[in-house]
Parts: sequence; C-alpha cells; structure tokens
Amino acid sequence: MTPLVIGVHPNENMMRDDNPHVPWSPQEIAEDVAACAAAGASVVHYHARMPDGAPDHRPEGYRETARLIRERCDVLLAPSLANGPGFSVEQRLAPALAAKPEFLTMDMGCAIMDLWDPHRQQFSSADKVFVNSTETHRALFACARREGFTPWLASFNVSWTRTIAAHLAAGEVLGPAVLQFVLGGPEFPAAHPATSAGLRAHVEFLPERENLAWIVSAHRADVLETAEEVIRLGGHIAIGVGDFAHAARGFPTNAELVEHVVAVAKQVGREVATTDQARQILLERSSIHAGGR
Repeated sequence: MTPLVIGVHPNENMMRDDNPHVPWSPQEIAEDVAACAAAGASVVHYHARMPDGAPDHRPEGYRETARLIRERCDVLLAPSLANGPGFSVEQRLAPALAAKPEFLTMDMGCAIMDLWDPHRQQFSSADKVFVNSTETHRALFACARREGFTPWLASFNVSWTRTIAAHLAAGEVLGPAVLQFVLGGPEFPAAHPATSAGLRAHVEFLPERENLAWIVSAHRADVLETAEEVIRLGGHIAIGVGDFAHAARGFPTNAELVEHVVAVAKQVGREVATTDQARQILLERSSIHAGGR
C-alpha cells in the first residue's frame, strides 16, 4: 500500500484556553512544525497568528512563518488563505502567494460556521457564514495553474465533494490534486460527523481520478478515533491541536499527536511516508511502495 502521509494542523484559529501548546508566532510555529517533522509529519497547514493569537492576514506573517519552517525542516506547505470577513479573492490569496507553498488550499463550498454547544443546547453565535462561490473557485483554480500550485481541496460534506468533482470534470485541474475530507465533532455541525458513518459517506463520493490523493482531518473532534479505518482504506491523516485540544489524551503537543498516528500506522502495518515520498504521492502521484522513515 502507498505509504501514509501525515499532515499537521498546528494552530488553525484556536486559542490556548483548552490546550496551551497551540503555537502562534512564526518562531513558535516553525519550532513546532520541525518537531512534528521529526516525529513523522510531512505536510503542514498553518495559519499565521499575531502575538496575542489573533489572525495575522498580512503576507509578511505568512512569508516569515514559511521561511522559518523551511530553515528547520523540509515539510510541504499548505498554508491557509486569508479568510477574513468581506475579503476579496486577491486579499485571500496574498498570504499564500507570499509563502510560496507547494499547495493552494481551497474550501469548496459554503457553510454556516456557528459552533453548537451540546451542553447548553444552543449555538454560540448566529451570524458566521462562509461563502465560496463558483466564481471564487474558478479564480483560485486559475491562480493554482498560473503559479504552479497543486490544489488542496477541502470538503465538509457530500455537496462540496460533488462540487469538486464538477470542477475536475470541467478541466480546472490539469495535474494532481489533494482532497481533504473534514469531519466534525458535536460542536461543528457544518461537516460530516467524525464517525465511521461520516467517513464512509465522504469516501462513497470520492471522485474517480488517478492523481487525486485524499486525506482526513477532524475539526472539534479526535481524528484518531477514525484513523485506523482511514489508514486501512488507503487515505492519509491530518491532525493537530489547532483542530482539537485532545483533553482525554492529556493535552498533548502536535508532535505527540503525530507520534500517535505513527503508532496506529505501525499497528495496521502501513509505512509512514518521508517528505520525499509525500512529494511523490501528493504532487506527482507516482505509485510507490517504499519503506517509511
């Protein structure tokens, strides 16, 4: 079986209230990612952050973070777009262009992003809507082709995956692409639930395309609960305290979470990809069956 690519989500927009190990500054992110790379990760999806944890949408923040990561390790970069309220496509793209990553991340649909409080049985907000139009998608695909980025396509649910399949059929992607299935915990109803049923619903609609790799993450949920099934099905795993605090696991660091994924892969009998192998699997889609690190 193709070696397992492990991605890391070190911070997203998570604060430190639940897990103190969320990295914010470029230096913190770079050091954290280097530790994850040593543990077995080969791809990173990061958000630039200000010293107080607020989002840093400046190109300079993304450029500096990318520079410091690359000084320390050779992981592949898939930074977030700047998804500020009312941002134009150009504003959303500017940080990624500054980072010069391997992947251009795209959210392939619209969603209500208000979090649900299962204890109080009510939403924590009532106005958070994420809008991504077909026009926006086309502009992002055009940027990926122009700049030579590999599209990293996030899907919360089947409708998003069907949209991805439509863009693929329309010829928007000329080479390889990565499809990220995002599962959601009880607080994040926008995504398929982080269960075997939720995962299977995603995979059922995986587009048939030879150079399309797929990777699974879980927001506000423990992706490790579905990790063995993902690994056996041939998918890849993305994990991090940016998605979930992992209180039941003792509030681990990102590197410790990567070590958990490596342990599951070893138990299943699937090798873990080196960065060079991840480059082949995700960027070239070569058929490789070499050993792990």
